Amino acid sequence: MAIRPARDGDYAAIARLRRQTIRHVNARDYPHDVIRRWSAKESTATLRMSAEGYRRWVAIERGRMVGFCEHDLDGVLSRLYVHKDHLRKGIGSALLAVAEASLKTLGFVEVTLEATITARDFYLANGYTLMRRAADRGDRSEPVFKMRKRL
Repeated sequence: MAIRPARDGDYAAIARLRRQTIRHVNARDYPHDVIRRWSAKESTATLRMSAEGYRRWVAIERGRMVGFCEHDLDGVLSRLYVHKDHLRKGIGSALLAVAEASLKTLGFVEVTLEATITARDFYLANGYTLMRRAADRGDRSEPVFKMRKRL
């Protein structure tokens, strides 16, 4: 597996991977209407339009994208997704390490994020601490967890 910075030509695959992961992995922890809303949230166009405000990486294995990660320029890890057939193979941890190193290079001493129920234990295992439970956009059917880690 190789990790490289995302390119403009990657955005369609990133949007597809995000959508598929939400529908197949997050679906066990959230109601159908939440999954439908979350999976429709991003597209090639929205990823392209927001590119200047993020640092993004993709994980490639045998010519296929198997994961991606991003952080904004304010010290917030905003997305990390791994293809459903490649979970628990170290891809997420490798992407997370690249994003954390990037944030450290930018001068951040702490990273924050909002984790889904599905991802909470992954982040705990990678040294994050739970700050509090929250609701995505204030919707109680969409619980998330505010987390942080000192770099």
